[in-house]
Amino acid sequence: MMIVLGSVLALLAVGCAAPPPDGPQIIAGPDGASIAEPVHIVVDGLAPGDPVRVWARANDRMGQWWESSGEFVADGTGDVDLTTAESTGGTYQGVDPTGLFWSMRLPDDRAAPDPLVGADDVVVELGVDRDGTTIARSSLRRVVRAPETRSIAVLEAGLVGDLYLPPGSGPWPGVLLLGGAEGGRPDPAYAALLASQGFAVLGLAYFGEPRLPTTLTRVPVEYGLSGARWLAERPEVTGPQVGVIGTSRGAEYALLLASSEPARFGAVVAHSPSDVVWPAPRTVPPTSRVSSWTREGEDVPFLYRSATEEPAPAPPVRTASSYAEAVEDAGRWARTTARIPVDDITAPVLLTSGGDDGVWPSTQQAGRALAVIDDAGNPFGSRHLDFPAAGHSVGGVPNLPTTRTTTPSGPVVLEGGGDPAATAGAVRTTFAATLDVLQALATAEG
Repeated sequence: MMIVLGSVLALLAVGCAAPPPDGPQIIAGPDGASIAEPVHIVVDGLAPGDPVRVWARANDRMGQWWESSGEFVADGTGDVDLTTAESTGGTYQGVDPTGLFWSMRLPDDRAAPDPLVGADDVVVELGVDRDGTTIARSSLRRVVRAPETRSIAVLEAGLVGDLYLPPGSGPWPGVLLLGGAEGGRPDPAYAALLASQGFAVLGLAYFGEPRLPTTLTRVPVEYGLSGARWLAERPEVTGPQVGVIGTSRGAEYALLLASSEPARFGAVVAHSPSDVVWPAPRTVPPTSRVSSWTREGEDVPFLYRSATEEPAPAPPVRTASSYAEAVEDAGRWARTTARIPVDDITAPVLLTSGGDDGVWPSTQQAGRALAVIDDAGNPFGSRHLDFPAAGHSVGGVPNLPTTRTTTPSGPVVLEGGGDPAATAGAVRTTFAATLDVLQALATAEG
């Protein structure tokens, strides 16, 4: 036990030695480190064979408590090390050092905010129960925004968004961040976390904010390109190339932008993307359907989805099959016309997807996009990371709860699908892969 405890104390840099406690304690760390870093949690001071419940809880932006737990048996030295100990019950089972984080959940009758956390940090309370009584408590602060990271509201040049800058004086590689069908400003936690990794991030809203279209309807491609140029010309940005990251409909937009002005983009990340353009939400009769995007004032051609296949405003519904059927039913001319010309992209492209995506068939869509990119001979190391058991939300901030799989999309709520553990693992993997792609951009610009 002393060997394990000593190694953990060294990891946490506790400082001067202190006498051992009289009873059980939780040692968790590193405290105050990035939310993307691994966590080590050990319960010490138990009797060998003690059955205990280890729990965690954290507050979201709406003031609601998310809770998780695992059930364990202390080893022969009286320790429960969550890195190696098996949970036999609670909100997750098996050996998973991150289980207490991704398996947090709310009562079913409460709404989950999007995003879950703000741009600063999240404090996780930890506890150990034995025979129904809490015998040890601790807490762990997980940092999203590094100290001295700054954000600046952007309302100029016709743009709406926020510029996130790393600590220091820069300049840094620039990244354009695009959210999905929820509209508004992109996830501030994702933007702040990327900035904390050394990137100047423009979280660009493209609908659902004042001065912008109310819905995802006829959004100009030129708007996103203006955002990329504005970012590249900032004194804090190394330029002239920037990266672009998009999620879901934002990934569709990101691929459109990168294929429209290839020289502007040095790295492209598309989480749960589409290889074709889809129409604007059904706010008008089906005979008057319009595109989600325009170019030079004209609709970008899209692949038609029958109104009878679209969900009514009801409890969470899966819509992936209607997208797949629309592709299968479309003729060659329609598919070709609506296809995003990803073969024009001249940068490394990272595509990520979940095989159990309930929103749309992102695995198939990303696979078709990569095939076109490969056939074009893109030499920049493009790849597709697919996670068969994961759902729609495979990109973003790692080590947050993945138990709520619903995704707001205008007047409807979509079922994102996926096993929460698999989706959590996917997000951790895609975040590391995203940094790899952006680091290639940083190296090229350096």
